[in-house]
Amino acid sequence: MVSSSSSNFSQIVLRSAKNNTENFELPKVSFIIPTLNSERTLEKCLKSIIAQKYPSIEIIIIDGGSTDNTIGIAKRYATQVFKFRGSLGAARQLGIDHASGELVANWDSDIYIPDKDWLRRAVQTLLSHPNSSTLWVYNTYPPDSTAVQKAFSWYSWKVMLDFAKRGRGFWGGGNSIFRKQMIEEVGGFNTEDETGEDFSLAKKLSLKGYKVIFYNDYVYHDTFRSLSELVRKDIRRARNFNRTGINKAMGVSIRELLLEYIKVVMLSMENLVTKREVFSVLVPIVVFCRLIVYGLIYVAY
Repeated sequence: MVSSSSSNFSQIVLRSAKNNTENFELPKVSFIIPTLNSERTLEKCLKSIIAQKYPSIEIIIIDGGSTDNTIGIAKRYATQVFKFRGSLGAARQLGIDHASGELVANWDSDIYIPDKDWLRRAVQTLLSHPNSSTLWVYNTYPPDSTAVQKAFSWYSWKVMLDFAKRGRGFWGGGNSIFRKQMIEEVGGFNTEDETGEDFSLAKKLSLKGYKVIFYNDYVYHDTFRSLSELVRKDIRRARNFNRTGINKAMGVSIRELLLEYIKVVMLSMENLVTKREVFSVLVPIVVFCRLIVYGLIYVAY
């Protein structure tokens, strides 16, 4: 059922696990996970999925040409493994096309689910909101994180949630659980998107009138252990956003983004003093690196 009005921003509903007391029949969930030289994190990711106390799960791996042991690990745990050279948007759509679950989890290979009942709670929460397409899952850094991981996670989620709570931007495309039918209704992922495919999907679902449930029952995201990893990924993302335009892709302007970055940097310094969060020292450095990368790509292209 589609909402009667569309929106040029994601309509966010805030929920936690304790808000849901209803019991629903649990549908099959298809985890769609693109990989590329993901052996450091993939096995822990897949083990955390198959450990779930949930009646029906499938795991679909779409590998982009790994040269390490990613394929070997994937074959031990996954239901289906595809070798595919193409954009990230096309890889995720390939997973959608082969998924047999009523729900699909658009997942990354460096996400770990922290406890065995998490998926049951998450699905029950999504099912309790029939007009919502998406359960947007909060990611936090794992216990053994580096300072860079902590700084990136804290700052990026602060920015996203600040915008979401103000009704600005398109959110809920990455590391989320979706109703497959609703993804298909909007035409799926943009297969030309090298990166930023999550924003494109979130925008399509928003314009269709579907709501997003922000779910604060967290999972661990083991990403960007160093600044060099962050910069390499940002170069790819910056090229994609430069082609589409940040405002068109994310639903926020460059001016809004810069003002939010300033706000978050100031808050990180306050946290350093008041909460003694040492990783806060790195927040301005992480933000500065991102601004430099995006600025250079903008000038170059």
